[in-house]
Amino acid sequence: MVKKVINFDNAATSFYKPNCVKRTLSKSLKTSANPGRSGHKLSLKNAFEVFNTRQTIANHFNCPNPNLVIFTKNCTEALNLAILGLLNNKQDNTETKSVLKEKKHIICSCFEHNSILRPLTYLQNQDLIDLTIVYPENKEKIMLDDIKKVVKSNTYLVCLTHISNVTGVENDVESIGKFCKKYNIIFLLDCAQSAGHVKIDMQKININFLAFAGHKGFLAPQGIGALCINSTILPHPINFGGTGTNSINLTQPKEPPECFESGTLMTPNIISLNAGIKYVEKHFVKNNLKLKFLTQYLIKKLKSLEDKKFLTLYSPVSIKSGVISFNLKNLDSNEVAQKLDEQFNIAVRSGLHCAPLTHKFLGTTQTGTVRVSLSFKNTKRQINKFIKALIEIYNNSQI
Repeated sequence: MVKKVINFDNAATSFYKPNCVKRTLSKSLKTSANPGRSGHKLSLKNAFEVFNTRQTIANHFNCPNPNLVIFTKNCTEALNLAILGLLNNKQDNTETKSVLKEKKHIICSCFEHNSILRPLTYLQNQDLIDLTIVYPENKEKIMLDDIKKVVKSNTYLVCLTHISNVTGVENDVESIGKFCKKYNIIFLLDCAQSAGHVKIDMQKININFLAFAGHKGFLAPQGIGALCINSTILPHPINFGGTGTNSINLTQPKEPPECFESGTLMTPNIISLNAGIKYVEKHFVKNNLKLKFLTQYLIKKLKSLEDKKFLTLYSPVSIKSGVISFNLKNLDSNEVAQKLDEQFNIAVRSGLHCAPLTHKFLGTTQTGTVRVSLSFKNTKRQINKFIKALIEIYNNSQI
């Protein structure tokens, strides 16, 4: 008999999937058809349900147009579409010159995931952009002043993660978004860890491009994400192929969403994402209050171990996102995670979490960190078992 796993790895993907998501996914697979490719009933039905999901997402984030909700296979693809697509765009917020003819200044932070850092580094290595990476002056999170002091006359784009996937810190995105609007700078926000947990209004915060993954805070299956656009400036497509429209033309369609969605959509995942978002909206306050409570409870327990010199805690005590990083003294994060898995059946993530500059900032490049990421479905009892396991692992390492 397999022992039940205590899953503390929800930032990678949500362990819990509500029954409404499972039922919707199963039903969609039973009536599978390709939306936008045929005129029969099943195809039209799926096309209607795909549009309904666009509308649900647009309403949730206050995106101005459901046709500017672009489906991708994950958050990484959404971020790449925004970053690489904008740098191939022949429009500009101040002029009509090709972006590629004049090097643009881009700002991001040390807390970014590689899905932002790698495309930006690629563009920098191609000598297409001037890149500035900011570190928090307050040693915790990115504030408006961190951005303001590096802005240049040719600053074109600010790319920022909403909540760090390593420390769980929430950056000051509202002030930064309003500043970007005032100075005509495009604002791209990575909401991989915040969507479903934080109220996000694209209009209020002035988010021009918002990327998210459906399989995390929205409790949907893996393999679905989206880029929401709140801008008259559209990225250039980075994928080309069949869209079901204007098939006689050898050039890519110009109108969204089709111009960005070449090939067959992940229809069952899209439709079940709709169910996931509606479930999250219905239980939003209750579930996220519980998540905040559990986060604070675990932080308090870990802080107690830090005071006893058992571990180093890298996440601030004020966080509420459920994402917490630490290291046991003199132990590699991978070793700790392996022992938690093999000896205690507790799932966490270890290593660099695809965020190398965060670890440079924390001083954990060599060891990585043990990352716990909670769900509202976790319990105090599970946290207590986890703390006992950490104490046992630490004590055994001292023998």
